[in-house]
This record gives sequence, C-alpha cells and structure tokens, in this order.
Amino acid sequence: MDEPLSNLDAKLRVTMRAELKHLQHELKITTVYVTHDQIEAMTLADRVAVMDHGIISQLGPPEEIYNDPKNLFVAGFIGSPPMNLMKGKLYDNNFQHPNFSIPINHQANLEDATLGIRPEDLILCAAQKGVLQGTVYAHELTGESTLTTINIGPDRLTLRGPKEFKINIDEAVGVQFEASKCFLFSNQTGERI
Repeated sequence: MDEPLSNLDAKLRVTMRAELKHLQHELKITTVYVTHDQIEAMTLADRVAVMDHGIISQLGPPEEIYNDPKNLFVAGFIGSPPMNLMKGKLYDNNFQHPNFSIPINHQANLEDATLGIRPEDLILCAAQKGVLQGTVYAHELTGESTLTTINIGPDRLTLRGPKEFKINIDEAVGVQFEASKCFLFSNQTGERI
C-alpha cells in the first residue's frame, strides 16, 4: 500500500488505522505499507524501515526504532514531538553545551557531539533547581497531554507533561532528567555512540 490514508481527514484516518490493523491480523498476510506519517508506521507495523535518501537507516520493531535509535536521522524523525537534540562536546565524561555541562558516563572525547533526550523524559522544576535553566517559549494543550517548549540558550527543548499542567510564557524554569535516558551521537558520522 502506498500512502493509503493520506487524503483522509484526521478522524477517518484514526478509524481506518484500526480497521487496517484488524484486517492485517484477521487475514494473516504480509503487507508492505509506505507512509511519511510516523504514527501510521508505528501503530500499524510489526517492523519499520526508516529510510533516508533511499537508504534504510534502521530496520526493526517500532519499539526498538523509538527506544534505541541508531543515528541522528532516526532520533529526529521518529516521535511526535521528535527527540530533543542539542549540539555540544563530549569530554571527560561530561557533555558540554554552551549553556550547561552535565555528567555522562561515556569514555569517548568528541569535539562535535549531539545529546538527545525524548520529551517525556524531561521534567520541569523550579528555576535554579534543574540541571538546565531556561524560559518558557510556548505551552500547548494537546488534549491528552501538554507540550512545553523551553529556550535554553540557542536551543529549544520540548517537554511532555500531564494535561492539567499550566505554566506562563517567559516564566523562568529548571529542567531535570536522568543521564541514563540520554542518547549521544557523533555529528560527523550521525551514528549513535
């Protein structure tokens, strides 16, 4: 199937995804499904092939693609919103960004690295209490959750929070996260390190 749901409205797309998933299960047939919609790929597939310029960047189950991205392209493509990516250096078990430095348990030293972390793995806290400090750029209610975008120096981070959460634009905040939830990538090769 080549983009079979692309011309449908949002509500019908959700209904048809469920119908296709059920049909695939009932008929027990292999289906090749081509889409640019990552939600369709993640919800319908048993295995996903993420392609970049005609080359397979990563092939595997949806959970693996999401939780264990092999390179910067996959990390930045899969997820809605996508993984937060910040450029910096990796030196002496620290990731050094122009606005912060955090301990990362990694022996490599790289002058050109990227730190990645998913929006749901970031937690807002009081200003000056977090690992990172910033100001609120935007706050959006999506229905089932909220998305808060924070300015941290030259970068913006998006955090996913509960639907009841409220905060004001331009408010100073801190951001907490666990280093174990971070991903490191080489900017030269794009590959995860």
